[in-house]
Amino acid sequence: MTPWSALLAGFSARQVSAREVQAEAFFLGNRHKGEIREGAERELLAPGLSPNRAALLRAVIRMTPRTTSRGARS
Repeated sequence: MTPWSALLAGFSARQVSAREVQAEAFFLGNRHKGEIREGAERELLAPGLSPNRAALLRAVIRMTPRTTSRGARS
């Protein structure tokens, strides 16, 4: 993705459904050993991420509570 297209994509607001967030959280939990939010944050830093995927990962981060190092929710 070019810097220009990334800038334009940043201005568009993509609506993400609750089902999409739930499905992605399930897959992130499997890929990242139960660390859904942390996995989404790591994947958001990947180079060449599509704007739709980035919007989905941000939605997962917004909807998932933070965890402490022991796995307790804060």
